[in-house]
Amino acid sequence: METTLLLTNYVAIQDNAIDNNWKLILDQYGEKTFMASRHNHFWKSSEALLHLITDKENANSIGNNIIYARENARSIQDNITKELWQTLNNFYHIVKNERNEQKIRYEDPVDVMDVIIHQCYLYYGTIDITIARGEGYHFMNVGKHLERATQTIQIVCIKLKEINFDLTDDANILSFRYLLYALSGYELFGKTYKGEINCSNIIHHVLFNPIFTHSVIYSLDRVRDNFSDLKEALTPGAFSEVEFEIGKLISNFTYSEPDLSDGNRLFIYLEDLKNQINHFSTRFSKIYFGQS
Repeated sequence: METTLLLTNYVAIQDNAIDNNWKLILDQYGEKTFMASRHNHFWKSSEALLHLITDKENANSIGNNIIYARENARSIQDNITKELWQTLNNFYHIVKNERNEQKIRYEDPVDVMDVIIHQCYLYYGTIDITIARGEGYHFMNVGKHLERATQTIQIVCIKLKEINFDLTDDANILSFRYLLYALSGYELFGKTYKGEINCSNIIHHVLFNPIFTHSVIYSLDRVRDNFSDLKEALTPGAFSEVEFEIGKLISNFTYSEPDLSDGNRLFIYLEDLKNQINHFSTRFSKIYFGQS
């Protein structure tokens, strides 16, 4: 999802559809010490993309995340399929390719991002068709959908900052149109809202549409579904405690009524929601590894 954000953001800037906003994305995903040393509010696209994709000093870079994932997979190689290991190993060699930096700096960075995005699709597809539906699969999916919900919230928050929290100005609709592109939700939005494109509808779509696979509610529902399949791995007391926590989180979110026309209040609401999800994630991990 983050790679798609980088791609759509790069294209939007190249097309002069939005102002240069790399600073906002770097504040979220950049290395904090590096950012503090720059004191730079304007970043060239190539500089930003190099730091976010290939920079070894940025723990959050795409390249480093793939390296970490490969190291984790190596430690449990006997418990994953050979197809998944091969896919992840190929991914590792793709992001380690020294030509990536040259393409980003001097050629077309879209080529690099397209390859990464397609490799992500291949990775998730390989998981879906080769991994047994056991405890490991469901635990992995709980983590995946918690992360996806958090990522969606973070991207919406970046867009709110980009428009200076003004959701009433129709000129800002274009910026939020690129939010839909970043979350692969433009086509479904058009079918759902029948051409009524405004910021409030777009935000409602990415937060509350239960059939949009990158919406927050869809991700939280999948967390609950996959957690239910972990019942046999937990003690009854531990399972009931986590089941209550995820039920409370989803219920509070489903019946909340955030003001989708007030950007400042919405930002505070989303930050609180993200903290609630992170709290649940920490609590779930502590109980799961302590009780399973």
